[in-house]
Amino acid sequence: MTERLFEHDSYLCACDARVLSCDPADGGWRAVLDRTVFFPRGGGQPCDLGTIGDVAVRDVFEENGIIFHITDMPVAGEAACRIDVPRRLRHMQYHTAQHILSAHIKQLFDVDTVIARIEDAGPHIELGRILTPDELFAAQEAANETAARNLPVVCRYVTPEQAGALPVRGKIAPHERVRLVEVDGFDLNACGGTHCRATGEINETVITGTKEVRGVFRIYYAAGVDVPSARCAQHAALLAAQRVLDVTAPQDMPPALDEHLAHEASLATQVRALRERLLTADTARVLACATQRGDTLYFAEVVGDGDVKHLKAVADAVCAQTRACVLFAARQEDQLSLVFARTKGRGVDLGTIARDLTSRFGGRGGGSPILAQGMLSATDETLSVLRSTMDQIGMQLDHEIQ
Repeated sequence: MTERLFEHDSYLCACDARVLSCDPADGGWRAVLDRTVFFPRGGGQPCDLGTIGDVAVRDVFEENGIIFHITDMPVAGEAACRIDVPRRLRHMQYHTAQHILSAHIKQLFDVDTVIARIEDAGPHIELGRILTPDELFAAQEAANETAARNLPVVCRYVTPEQAGALPVRGKIAPHERVRLVEVDGFDLNACGGTHCRATGEINETVITGTKEVRGVFRIYYAAGVDVPSARCAQHAALLAAQRVLDVTAPQDMPPALDEHLAHEASLATQVRALRERLLTADTARVLACATQRGDTLYFAEVVGDGDVKHLKAVADAVCAQTRACVLFAARQEDQLSLVFARTKGRGVDLGTIARDLTSRFGGRGGGSPILAQGMLSATDETLSVLRSTMDQIGMQLDHEIQ
């Protein structure tokens, strides 16, 4: 069993350890130590990075109670372990700030934290309901007031029975021992992560954004050393948005944005109407220009810079109105996009034809006998073969009636 030094002292950044085992794993090596300062990823917190001796540690995780250190080279014997100190301190600030922010959101609005994570894109908290801008600001200000009080943060272990009798915020995962993180006189939470010794070490927390994801409300935030750069980024984004919306004051942005979105919605409605008119016109054009090949209307065309989605809709509309075979190829820069469609029933296997044609020139394509799509390079040779293939399909249709 590895001694978990990080659980008792989050500020311990180095230790001497003995390598118990080191085995090949996933293109690297998986080392187990008798003691470690490396926090293994889990509970929404990333792992520590650093070195064992002179060998870089690129991942740390726990599996079946064993902490594995992933390295690019094998390690052995006695070794000095050192973690990336700025990374650890940043995670400590993030994690402690999250506890405080989540606790205030629960106290102020009775909204539980569903999950919290620290990721490369930044830390975030997921809630069961949307908070208004005023609620978000109130929670942020309350969190910063708590940080300014410089309350002690203490970690301790209790039994599950003892934890059940305490006012613990959130769920308690079943373990033989439960690790509690207490912000003195303010919050008590079951957690295995690394934390600051006092709330004052966070300095400040700022909410940087929100997003609705999979039915939950996600809050992005910055804390501690990352707050100045986060504020600068927010301010720069605000100025850029003001310039785009042509407003001089931040308070004028919401109505300007509402006007912009209403205009965008109006344009989208107009575009949909124009697309429907274009579909009707192109469908009529194909029906008028198609030739009778056997008992099937046949139409083939190579268009320049065509919208494949629109061409498919035209082909579908034609085939829905009459027995037809519609072959489109659209040039898009140096590529040819194919859309072959025909009415259900007996007839040529368009999927096989498209697949054979595209694979011949290193492209990709295929589909069913009645609908096929593909893509291949646009060269003089491919265009010649494509037109020849279209002609052959037309001749097959002539043959079917005989």
